[in-house]
Amino acid sequence: MHRIRLIIVALCIAAAPTAAQQSVPPAVRNIIDRAPLDRAHWGIEVVDAETGEPLVQQNADRLFIPASNTKLVVTAAAAHYLPADFRYVTTLETTADVVGGALRGDLVLRGTGDPTISGRYEDDMLSIFEALADSLRTRGITHIDGRIIADESHWDADYVRPDWETYDLLWWYAAPVGALGFNDNSIDFSIAPGAVGSAANITWRPETSYFTFVNRSVTIPAGGERTIDLTRVPGTDTIIAYGAIPADASRRTEYFAVDDPARYAATVFRETLERQGIAVGVDEITVIRGASPVTPAFIRSDASTRRVLVEHRSVPLPELIAPVLQTSQNWFAEQLLKTIGREVGGEGSWSKGLELERRFLIDVVGIDSTAFRLRDASGLSSGNLLTPHALVQILSYMARTPQQAVALDALPVSAAATGSLRARLEDLAGRVAAKTGSIGNVDSLSGILTTNRGRRVIFAIVANNTGQSSATLRRAIDDVVRAIAAAY
Repeated sequence: MHRIRLIIVALCIAAAPTAAQQSVPPAVRNIIDRAPLDRAHWGIEVVDAETGEPLVQQNADRLFIPASNTKLVVTAAAAHYLPADFRYVTTLETTADVVGGALRGDLVLRGTGDPTISGRYEDDMLSIFEALADSLRTRGITHIDGRIIADESHWDADYVRPDWETYDLLWWYAAPVGALGFNDNSIDFSIAPGAVGSAANITWRPETSYFTFVNRSVTIPAGGERTIDLTRVPGTDTIIAYGAIPADASRRTEYFAVDDPARYAATVFRETLERQGIAVGVDEITVIRGASPVTPAFIRSDASTRRVLVEHRSVPLPELIAPVLQTSQNWFAEQLLKTIGREVGGEGSWSKGLELERRFLIDVVGIDSTAFRLRDASGLSSGNLLTPHALVQILSYMARTPQQAVALDALPVSAAATGSLRARLEDLAGRVAAKTGSIGNVDSLSGILTTNRGRRVIFAIVANNTGQSSATLRRAIDDVVRAIAAAY
């Protein structure tokens, strides 16, 4: 009899809902328990922004893959470690003399990690290189006898994370991370149909000799399936277009990642110099990589004796952070992480940057060391793990710390003119400031919400193992936000 009673008690305890489950409002529970969303693994936490009072908790202390909500970590860390007026400096350096308009030696293009050498803040993607060329001309230089040397030794030459998907490495969102880059380390391919039976009409910017292009695509009759794609021949600079494009297909731009960012940047820079009327005697590009044993000794030894001819300064930190949060730009996030490693820890590497992020989360924000695991800055790796509670702790820290305004103010806002929330939560226009996130079978949204009663709450919503399209999950997550707005 006693044994039967014990079994009944044990079953009741096992079946009883946890306190976290009991703190979920019925309107939220109805959304996440609705098929097929009930198959997903949901993590939710909501707290009062002023008092920290917990309002909603669903698996809040469980580890989840956060996707691009990981970017909250690197932007908060950057705001903590770097001054608001931080700028990257890219320089043109030499040890050679200028005689009669000729630089009697090599010209070094030296990078320190600037991700903005592009058209993002300029009239054109080549504007910064053209300005550097103009500055050389004002110094009377019209000919470079030697070569262009690309110096990316400010950081290591570990360009990608080992757990990024192989196919992803072909595209802008997994572009190589180095101290010298250009145009998000990508080539912009514009793809449109040609005549039926002929290859697709494909052009690209920048127009450069950096790569070889092979067009094996074909235009098929209108209404067919679009299968056109790009790939790279492993170990080469040959890019191939293949597959089919229907005759009625619209023109698209695809952003294809390069595999040697410093060589790419230096090649385009040399070509820009020549278009601007500065001849370069040697076409060959030499790259000085971080801690590279193959760099010629004469190049390694002259770094301390170089003089700076021209320098370019990037936009300041708030504008560097903005693309990371506003449009979820992966490459900017990774560049920021290695910047933190170099500026604070003396080493431009993922390991040093991640080490400093970890110390920031534990020592400054006060997050339990078991509540996260970080593999990159962008959230592209499925090896990243964060609890919803940790995400709320980060946002709460950002909200109460004046220095964090450079990151907090960059969060996308619902129904704003720009940003990743511009077409979401339009019925809550201006009342949600949050970071979006999505990779395969993962969707997330974490930020600050003003409820229908005017209460400010901080929330994190993460869904893993969803088995559904991102569009389906985004709608569900937005419905959860609406339910929270109505409940509090």
